[in-house]
Amino acid sequence: MLNVFTLANGRLFQEEIASAQDLTHVKPVWVDLEAPTPEEKGWVASRFELSIPDDIVDDDLEESARFYEEDNGALHIRSDFLIEGDAGGKPARNVRVAFILYRNILFSVHGEDLPVFRLLRLR
Repeated sequence: MLNVFTLANGRLFQEEIASAQDLTHVKPVWVDLEAPTPEEKGWVASRFELSIPDDIVDDDLEESARFYEEDNGALHIRSDFLIEGDAGGKPARNVRVAFILYRNILFSVHGEDLPVFRLLRLR
């Protein structure tokens, strides 16, 4: 799923993107990719000239993989977010999120919806 967020009167405005054409008219401050398909990654690459690596949220724990800057100026940061367990016995777990700051746009990539992201979108 691909969502873009623009600023309107100091607040985030969310728009779900269903096609490459939907991306042509927006000027986002945040592009959120939840379990992105190769097609969605292609839309981002075409519109923003930013390639999202296939292994961006892999479980590589090397320090050099958590934070780095590309030659094109893209700043990459990877972090884990804790999702609480539930009363049904499902244990707490970490979900890796990759952030890329490129040309004053924040890109986030993650494999599933995160409660903290839902809260941020609501505020």
